Amino acid sequence: MRPRAAGRRLLRGLSVLAVLGIGCEVLVDGELGSVRCTDKDEGLLGPPSCPDGAVCEGGTCVAKRALGEPCVEDGDCRPLDFCLELSQLDGEGQTVPTQPDGEGQSVCARPCCSSSDCDPRRDAVCWVPPGGGAGVCRVGRDVHRPEVGTRLAGEACSSPGDCRSGNCSDDVCVDSCCSDTHCAANGMTCQLTTGLVSAGPAWACQPPGQGAKGPLEECDVHGDCASGICADLGDLGFRCTIPCCSSEMCPSARVGDTVYNVGCALLETGDGATVRACAALRTGGGFASVGVPCGGDDACRSGMCVGGSDDGERSCSDVCCSDASCGDASRFGCRPYATGPSLALRCAPK
Repeated sequence: MRPRAAGRRLLRGLSVLAVLGIGCEVLVDGELGSVRCTDKDEGLLGPPSCPDGAVCEGGTCVAKRALGEPCVEDGDCRPLDFCLELSQLDGEGQTVPTQPDGEGQSVCARPCCSSSDCDPRRDAVCWVPPGGGAGVCRVGRDVHRPEVGTRLAGEACSSPGDCRSGNCSDDVCVDSCCSDTHCAANGMTCQLTTGLVSAGPAWACQPPGQGAKGPLEECDVHGDCASGICADLGDLGFRCTIPCCSSEMCPSARVGDTVYNVGCALLETGDGATVRACAALRTGGGFASVGVPCGGDDACRSGMCVGGSDDGERSCSDVCCSDASCGDASRFGCRPYATGPSLALRCAPK
């Protein structure tokens, strides 16, 4: 090749790199330089706005940690994720990765109903703590599910690695759920289980086989209910209840001429363990949704008015399954508000 021709080709190549490099810097040794993005890309994750794993914040692409990676605060994690403190949860069946500072107490996690809500590239599954409460996306190998496949709840399996959840029971994939909708594809329903998808209680997709009674019908024992749970609802007596992601998912109930609102709440199942269910009798008569300003609990459909700090007004909150349960996702997110044997999630301002 003649020197001049080679030189011209090299210059053309450098010109292309120069054009592609306008407004950003290259990645060197795995570190993200000052990569710029526009106002319209604010909050967007990855290409085309930013490199993979980075979020546009204030005109700059900021690298975020993936599911299962150690973190210190919510801002370390990607959109829709939060920094989950593991030290207060029952440690059975989980491995806590080591943080950069060696503490090893928190990882990036995400609320979930089923393992399909989690990142398959990370082999993440929906994990429910032994004390129940809510499901969160965790890397499978960190919760003793090292093999993760693609088959959904209700599909045949010969090993855990066949299933998206990493759980195979009696030759059928099993997974957690938040309503019958998550189970309908394979003719299953969302029922209360113990020791199936969690070491403790959890809602999971199962073949119909419990009782025939539906939501808020009167019952005597768990076996009367299609959901597998008969709960004491105070003035309503014992009623069949169902899983829920917000109080607006719960039907009302009638006693004589009186109609009662029923809210979504953490229902105790014994030994401090809980599941999320339509089980809270609301007598205040409020109908305000998440994010609406409130003066007290009675104003809210959930019976939950939170906030009240010196620099902000109070607003209605609710239990939740994901950011989608919290109305305006730009203002409110589904975040842990209490940990112990059980994990509780609630809509909180971002």
